[in-house]
Amino acid sequence: MVASNFRLALAIVLAGAAVPTQALYDPAREYVEAGVVAARYPEPSVVISTPAFRPGRDDFTSQDEMMAFVGDLEAHAHDLRVRIIGRSQEGRAIPLLVFAAPAAGTGTDIAKNGKPTVLIIGQQHGNEPAGGEAALALAAELAGEGARRLAHVNVLIVPRANPDGAHHFVRATANGVDVNRDHLLEATPEGRALGRVFAEYQPDVVLDCHEFGVKLRWFEKFGGLQRHDALIQYATVSNLPPALTDAAEKLFRVPLAAALAREGLSQSWYYASSYNMADRVVSMGGVVPDTGRNIAGLRNAVSFLIETRGVGIGRAHYKRRVYTHLVAMHSMLDSAAANAEALRTLGRTLRHDVSAAAGHGDLIVLGASTPGRHVLDLLDPETGADKSVEVDWRSALEIQVRQKRARPFGYLLPATEANAARRLAQLGVTVLRLTDDAPLAVERYRVTRAEEAKKEDVRRNDEDAGGSVVQIATVSEPARVDAHAGDFYVPLDQPLGNVIAAALEPDTQSSYAANRVLNLPAIEPGYTPYLPLYRVPSEFPARMTVWEGD
Repeated sequence: MVASNFRLALAIVLAGAAVPTQALYDPAREYVEAGVVAARYPEPSVVISTPAFRPGRDDFTSQDEMMAFVGDLEAHAHDLRVRIIGRSQEGRAIPLLVFAAPAAGTGTDIAKNGKPTVLIIGQQHGNEPAGGEAALALAAELAGEGARRLAHVNVLIVPRANPDGAHHFVRATANGVDVNRDHLLEATPEGRALGRVFAEYQPDVVLDCHEFGVKLRWFEKFGGLQRHDALIQYATVSNLPPALTDAAEKLFRVPLAAALAREGLSQSWYYASSYNMADRVVSMGGVVPDTGRNIAGLRNAVSFLIETRGVGIGRAHYKRRVYTHLVAMHSMLDSAAANAEALRTLGRTLRHDVSAAAGHGDLIVLGASTPGRHVLDLLDPETGADKSVEVDWRSALEIQVRQKRARPFGYLLPATEANAARRLAQLGVTVLRLTDDAPLAVERYRVTRAEEAKKEDVRRNDEDAGGSVVQIATVSEPARVDAHAGDFYVPLDQPLGNVIAAALEPDTQSSYAANRVLNLPAIEPGYTPYLPLYRVPSEFPARMTVWEGD
């Protein structure tokens, strides 16, 4: 965890007079709804006292304003500690707000109080501000009368995970990478900052707050606008323990839907469609393990994505959008508090069961959503009337198994693959290093196909950078190798076993092989290529020590 003197960091930020105060948001570029459409979304009768709701505002909270707001909360709140968990590519601070009673800043201290920990993440996408604004509003509540919630839960808040994107009012980070596709690779400083929070605090519940497009794609393909206030989805990824999905549905999603309905806010399952106008397939959120929602699930947390109706309409209905997120945050905290003991028991059980599964059963290597038909509830853009459209649908609630392998006891990485070992350690994985040479029975990966490809995504937005991968197909076959002192062994008998498998099984677009974290062999005619990675199908016999990194 990057620890920092928050007030010093705040003073440095505020001293930077050359940095514009406001985000680079241009309202002239946004879609303006017809009056009959806008009338369907009345503003709630609530007061939200965050910077974007100050009188006369027609834009969003700037980085300077956010830092000042957080600094003021810390100065007055007994139960709040603020840490700078990293800096963006353009040098902006990423604060973490740690609410706990008694006050505690570190993950070790938080773990001592025995309460479930809820992590709320705002604004991974810079042009989706409502979730981050709601996170500030929640922080203000917890710093005041809402502190009573801390008798039952700990609350972690990252109000702005992508400060550069927020400043420029664009989706991605400064180098064009989508940080919400960087939770397994952690190739960006923003992704690593969030990874530190996951690794140190091990949250029991995660709420990742986004916004979705109102017009683009939906009008062009189906002649409608998005209708629902919120789209919601819990983790849906291969190898997720069924008990986690069951808890997400019964203990959290059902109460969340009811809480939104009580406030007159509509919701549905999350879905998206590609930017290819000829492709009319609509998909629920993906089943790959690189998004925040799914990697949090593989980290054994109850994990949710919530998106509100906001992208492309500027400040329209902003209070309603922020309030929708705030209602969801309250619901998640209430559910965590009401089921505190069940959550703690579930977490212990999952960590034990994932560790105990090493060397037993199967791993799903490749999974896919299930095709079907579905009715979308849209709006007519001219009359504001409901408009139902039946579409080809890909459901993430049932994952079809495309490829599976026996779960090994662990993976062997040659000493040349220190980059991969370092990435795993960054995720919180325990990586061991051999102290002696040892002959070893393994399964090696023979590459049968390797070609450059565009990374598949339910959105398929060609503007997203960092989307090129090496599409790899392999077969595993028995072999004997001479393991050497200095090689790395990554055992699966640890709570992050499913995260390890997601990173190292090479046949997916999220893997370290596909993303060139491993040193890939040359693919040449007449040459049989093998990956510098081995599955270990039995207990590892060599002497090892825990690797602390170079």
